[in-house]
Amino acid sequence: MLSQFNNEVLSYGPTAVLPQNLNRVWIQKLQQRADEFLDSNFDLNECKDPQDIGDPILMACVYEIVAFQSGQHVDVSPSDMAEKMTIYALSIIMEAVQRKDNIGLEPPNLDNILSIDRIIAFKKKNPDFVNFLKQVCIVRNSEKGWFQNIKDKLLSS
Repeated sequence: MLSQFNNEVLSYGPTAVLPQNLNRVWIQKLQQRADEFLDSNFDLNECKDPQDIGDPILMACVYEIVAFQSGQHVDVSPSDMAEKMTIYALSIIMEAVQRKDNIGLEPPNLDNILSIDRIIAFKKKNPDFVNFLKQVCIVRNSEKGWFQNIKDKLLSS
């Protein structure tokens, strides 16, 4: 599937991985992968540390965006990748919901797609979104790395 994704999406450049630019088939496939990624790392009944940041298609999308943002190939630390993949996975799910229910989501661009600030702006329009993130342990009480960064940024704004 990675080869097909490369041919049908990645070969068109970084803007092709923006959620709003994915066709119906690819938004569904990426939504399934985003759901699986979030389900494997976050649990309604047990808040746990992330174990799997390696979905190859989601990771390829994040690398494509990071390379565009930096203007070159860059190495991304595991904690940065975990944070960026979580934000990208949320962006995919938010776009899928937007297509069904028009939740007032502003489409991201290559500069803000991996920014927590975009999700904070959406939180201001829809405060229940943060409650959902708390329920699935994406925002939780933790003293560890990127989880705490996401929590602090979302809850303090």
